[in-house]
Amino acid sequence: MVAAIDFNTAQRPDEWQRQMRQTVDTVRADQSKGLTLSESVDLMAQKSKVGFYEQRSGVRFDGSIQVAGNSVVIVVPTGEVNASSASWWQKGIATAIGIAVGIAASAVCTLSFAPAAPIAVPVCRAVGGGVGGLVGDLANSYADGRSLGDPDVWAEALAVGVVSAAGAASAEQLTSWATQGATWVVGAVQQSMRNIIDRLGSWSNPLPLIQALFNADFTRVFRATLERLSQGLRPTDWSSTLRVMVVGDSISQGHEGDYTWRYRLWQWFQENNVSVDFVGPYHGTFTPDQPSPPKPAPFIGEKPVDQGIRVNGGYAAGVAFDSDHYAHWGRQAAQIKDDIRRQVATYQPDLVLLAAGFNDMGWFVSDENGTLASVETIIDQARAAQPGVDFAVATVPQRSKIGGRDDLITKTDHYNRLLKDAAPRWSKAISQVDVVDWENGYSCAPAACPAAYDGLHPNAFGEYQLAIAFEQTLHDKYGLGRGVMPFPPENLPVRPTPVPTGLKAESTPQGVTVTWDPVYGAYGYDVRSRIAGQTTWGEAGRVNSNRTDTTWTVDGIQWEYQVRTVGGDNVKGPWSGTVTAVAHPQTARPPRIIASWPLVRDGIELEIAPPDGPYNDTIDRYELILFDRDTPNAWLTGTSFRGNRVQIYGLNPGHRYLVAAVTWNAAGGGLPGLARPVTVGRGIPDTPTGLRATTVDPTTVRLDWNGADSAAGYRLWVSNVKDGGTTPPEADENIIEGTHQDVAYLFPGAWNFQFCVTAVNGSFESGKSNCVVPSRPAGSAPNRSPSPCATAPDTVDLGSLTTLRNPDGTRSPVGAGAGVNGGDR
Repeated sequence: MVAAIDFNTAQRPDEWQRQMRQTVDTVRADQSKGLTLSESVDLMAQKSKVGFYEQRSGVRFDGSIQVAGNSVVIVVPTGEVNASSASWWQKGIATAIGIAVGIAASAVCTLSFAPAAPIAVPVCRAVGGGVGGLVGDLANSYADGRSLGDPDVWAEALAVGVVSAAGAASAEQLTSWATQGATWVVGAVQQSMRNIIDRLGSWSNPLPLIQALFNADFTRVFRATLERLSQGLRPTDWSSTLRVMVVGDSISQGHEGDYTWRYRLWQWFQENNVSVDFVGPYHGTFTPDQPSPPKPAPFIGEKPVDQGIRVNGGYAAGVAFDSDHYAHWGRQAAQIKDDIRRQVATYQPDLVLLAAGFNDMGWFVSDENGTLASVETIIDQARAAQPGVDFAVATVPQRSKIGGRDDLITKTDHYNRLLKDAAPRWSKAISQVDVVDWENGYSCAPAACPAAYDGLHPNAFGEYQLAIAFEQTLHDKYGLGRGVMPFPPENLPVRPTPVPTGLKAESTPQGVTVTWDPVYGAYGYDVRSRIAGQTTWGEAGRVNSNRTDTTWTVDGIQWEYQVRTVGGDNVKGPWSGTVTAVAHPQTARPPRIIASWPLVRDGIELEIAPPDGPYNDTIDRYELILFDRDTPNAWLTGTSFRGNRVQIYGLNPGHRYLVAAVTWNAAGGGLPGLARPVTVGRGIPDTPTGLRATTVDPTTVRLDWNGADSAAGYRLWVSNVKDGGTTPPEADENIIEGTHQDVAYLFPGAWNFQFCVTAVNGSFESGKSNCVVPSRPAGSAPNRSPSPCATAPDTVDLGSLTTLRNPDGTRSPVGAGAGVNGGDR
């Protein structure tokens, strides 16, 4: 392929020759460094880029370039030409056109200045590179099937590049040049493109469309923007009503009954007489969970049921404002980046207030670098829809410390430093990017978080702080308002937490169901229960809707319940009165546990058999329940399976897991059956050593031993030595978690028993430790009372399973992989 680009050099031929040779010399210098011809042209375009489209060109070719008389000649060898690709030809032609228009614009620009004017070289280099890059960018965008955009925006962008190149010291000369020189340059571009269109004929598409952009309006906007920028003003004024889009996650959406920081910011706009229109696809806060019966966990590979977009929640009593926004509970920057272009194109904001990234790092979606990359993509994609849009981007706040998530603290700190460093690089005169300091403006830190109701999400105090941080940036960087609102405000609102009404308990096929009327704005409810006749209540558990179910129960037990409203971790209402019901569950018994095993590096296998007993005819599935005892604030996780065996991977190697299984039939899930605990990724445990016994009293002994490597727990073996050692030792399936155990009720005396210990890792079991017989205390007499049993107060039994809580206070297992510490749940 040979492309000869001819120039009319009648006026100042020496200048035209200089411009042509400068382009040729630049390409040849790049080629001497190993770049191809196309790569050199791309590099020149990037250096003076004014567009906002990301490059997608897959066209790569080498060749030669030279000046021949009044022409620049490009020769691409046959082997470099992809003749079968229409896109290759379109983009190859776009490259040649970009070079032609750039040289013409540079030359005409230079001729419009007085000879040897110092400002001419930097300005005309920027004009030539900017116009050439702009035309090439538009041609490539057309080839990629993308919109050519708004010519006013391109004119503004070109002016920004010129002013940046000229420098502030040249403002007066630049303003003078813009009066006539800008018109000459645009006219030269028009003429050059007309000539190219005439020569290319049917190959010229889309040049007529691009050429039409360079009209009188383009010239007017270009000149006006140059003048504004030379006076230190923004390239364009915002419209009389500022269109603002809030983009983010739960912190920005808010929960039903919140005021939200968006409302506090809107109040600030009103008090400062700033006409504003909040825009976006959503209007409301996050709606509470709806009451429903317990559901089994998903199967392996099955995604949890999507609860959809929940944006119809109301605000605090008396709040009415322009509440449009684009923020949703659990939203990640990695998700926003894929949809922001469509939203910006639809709602055309002047200003985007972006507050995202916490869930990316909290849910292990990405680290701080990946999160920053997602935020940069959000900005790029928003600009692709509206190149002149401005941004105020919030840092990610810290939250109260979660055990086992020190990484979140570190990642958040690092991300915020990266964001502050990146924002000036991302910022353009036509599209600013400024940072909002939520990190330091929000009273929330690992040690304490008084600004949040749950360690992260803002309470009434925190809502003001988040809004004020945005007000500070909008005032300091954009000149909006007279200053931030006074803080702290008088009479902070108190969230109402009335006693729930309509409380009732009833026997249902799954056990007992308790319901009550929902309390508007409640963040959840505490529920406590006890068996009738007991004088103390069990530890309260949290539920997120106005319903709770007792499914881990046996037939005939009478349960009592009380409920209170939760308005935050430290804001609780009074307890309700007591309701009661007798459980008559129709759930099946737990499956019979055959074995549990560690698998390779990060897995567990459970083998079961169908349960005996009633209600087996409607069994649908089983659920494997796991709990990581070595991860602070771990979640109970569940995985459904069918058949008699299940394997699950992706667990923490070396961690000890509680393992249980539940049968699900038509009535629901019943009581769990405990399997032996498992240490993931380990094999047969070592034999425990150093067993020793300390007699506490004549019928109580304390046992201590040295822990065994790979042990998930221990079994205690007991034999009666009173009969001369003929009774073999026995052990049950009460697995001891630690390396000490108190055993009581040893009649007729502790010295009549021998104790040994084995270590277990699922169905793997070590040999017995050394065996010990407790000493007989001096002066003790035989006790003639019956000797029925020995107790193990801290063994793993069903009671310990029922006392486990998720970090948010709930008790139900979540789908494996869903209960990740840190992010919105």
